[in-house]
Amino acid sequence: MQKTKQRYRRSKLDEHAHLVGRIPDREVASMAGMTPDGVRMYRQRHKIPAYSSFKRSLKEPVRAPVRVPARPRMVAGELQAFRVEVRGAAEVQVVLAPDVVAAARAAVETSVGEVTCIERMGAVLAA
Repeated sequence: MQKTKQRYRRSKLDEHAHLVGRIPDREVASMAGMTPDGVRMYRQRHKIPAYSSFKRSLKEPVRAPVRVPARPRMVAGELQAFRVEVRGAAEVQVVLAPDVVAAARAAVETSVGEVTCIERMGAVLAA
């Protein structure tokens, strides 16, 4: 015995289905020429949330996940390059040190002026 395909009965809402749940049922009903209860039953049968929940979701801010950049891993004893700016100096200096504290100490001891900025540049590949 061969199965026959179940026929789908067209609904007045088929051409307005994209609006169901996005605007109030009463407005969709007036466009489709049916009652608001008919739209509500269609929406519930197709598990479409009501307009009020859609409207509420528009008010809630969309929050993207915050990604914190991974900090560079430093191996103990590995030298790092730090860019040092000194007030009054014509050139930017580079200090090699295992960490920022050691770089700050070296910059203060060797510089002629006031240290204004210390920025990590990256790991030293060859010393």
